[in-house]
Amino acid sequence: MPEASRQMILNSRQLAVVLWLVVFICWALTKNDIRKSVKPILETAFSRQMLSLFTLIIGYNAVVVWWLWRIEYWDATMLYDTVLFVAVGGIGSVFKASPRGATYNRRFFLKTLLVNFEVMVVFAFLADFFPFHFLVEFLLVVPLVTLLVVLVVFSEESAGAEQVHRFLSRMQSLLGLALLGYLTWMVIIEFHKLSGIQVLYQLLLPLTLSVFFLPLLFVICIDLAYQSAFLVIVFKQQDRRLALWKKRRLVLRFGLSLAALQTFRRSRLIHEYAWVKTKEEAKSILKSWAGETPEHPVDTEEDNA
Repeated sequence: MPEASRQMILNSRQLAVVLWLVVFICWALTKNDIRKSVKPILETAFSRQMLSLFTLIIGYNAVVVWWLWRIEYWDATMLYDTVLFVAVGGIGSVFKASPRGATYNRRFFLKTLLVNFEVMVVFAFLADFFPFHFLVEFLLVVPLVTLLVVLVVFSEESAGAEQVHRFLSRMQSLLGLALLGYLTWMVIIEFHKLSGIQVLYQLLLPLTLSVFFLPLLFVICIDLAYQSAFLVIVFKQQDRRLALWKKRRLVLRFGLSLAALQTFRRSRLIHEYAWVKTKEEAKSILKSWAGETPEHPVDTEEDNA
């Protein structure tokens, strides 16, 4: 019999996923080659810079969740989805912003929100809302779906496995259609269970957390964009006082126009700006930049500082 109860912190599917994850971690720790490959990853993850970033993201979301709990929006049944959002939507979004090719324009930030309006979000929500019995989830559904997804990805990357990949893709599609049919039937016969306000809160939780996370993501992107530009200046400028002045001028020139700053960072002028020896030459380069209209005036009292 399927389960639709949301009274427990973890439903049967979520509990099965957590237990399988624990089993996989325990198995991986028994393998010497896996332990060796994981060690440098852990060293990077637990470096001072990464720990500070993780602490900031987790702490910020904890405050948001606390506030949602205070206004009776969030409850303990949303813990699994919240942790998933922090890991994928929060930390994952920051890692997407980290590569040099990422451009922090409106489209970048809108995509963070629009992903919550995809059909798969509703599908995943309903799949979690109507799980099977724990034994069915633990022994059949979770391992079967995971194995099938892994095999599809592996066969796609393997040369000469086109027929196997097509077969597995068809199996994946059939499994998805079967699950869709099951969910449609459950929605029809148990629609009354979806009518509560808390169910709506549960469905909108990823979008709600994304909206609250955007300001922090924007602040992190500001830091990433300026740090990338500052590295060029520090690397090529031996005069520390002049380098500091150039950093301030760069902030005054571009302000919060991150896309314009990144365009300047990827141009040849950033190198000329870093190399020049006088403030007048540096100001001339910034004034000549026509990538975008600056949000802040270039001429300020700091010119003569």
